[in-house]
Amino acid sequence: MRTQETKISRHLVEYLDKPVTIGIMLNLLSSVRKKLRIASTLLAKYVAHLDPNTLTVLGLSLSMLTPMAAYLTKNSLIVAATASLAMLMDALDGSVARLRGKTTALGAFLDSLSDRLSDALLVLAFYPLGCDYLLIYLVTTFSMTTSYIRARAESLGLKGLADVGLMTREFRSFGILIAYIVHYLLGIKAANYTLLVLLLGLCVTVIQRSYYVIKSLKRSIRRVESM
Repeated sequence: MRTQETKISRHLVEYLDKPVTIGIMLNLLSSVRKKLRIASTLLAKYVAHLDPNTLTVLGLSLSMLTPMAAYLTKNSLIVAATASLAMLMDALDGSVARLRGKTTALGAFLDSLSDRLSDALLVLAFYPLGCDYLLIYLVTTFSMTTSYIRARAESLGLKGLADVGLMTREFRSFGILIAYIVHYLLGIKAANYTLLVLLLGLCVTVIQRSYYVIKSLKRSIRRVESM
């Protein structure tokens, strides 16, 4: 029996090591990401009469309420519901701005600021729920670093960072929600393991985005030097 399990494990590792498998996984993630953005655009049509900046502020306010809900109720299901609303507002503000043709520098600044604060607040909500503080600190740090790399790269003129990396914003939000639900269903220990998986994904994303930015900047430097 043990020999059979070893063979299965070896075949699974060999399968996952194949470049084609990694390519399929990345294509699947990209497909899911595109569908989520299409859904956000469709939903934005129903709230297109609202000001995008109002949605940004509302989303940030809900993010601030999330750790408070965790502290006051100790109920991770309530926390997950509050966080879901915050994430929904975060997804809609950009879609509404594009639908209304109101993408402005002020809106971009508020959205970027809101993203950083929300990254921290939604993860910090795990502390009142009893999760490991070191995991919370590391997930917060790498989540904010992931967002920072994109913002800094875009300020340098690089585009397309939103789609670079394993844990893009959509999947970071999804991972946090899963961790809340796991906490509710299976307890603190299982939630810590979920946060650990999220942390590993964020580490990979930081490496992926850093590599992408460095490679793009070097390409730009070579292009300028060759002129």
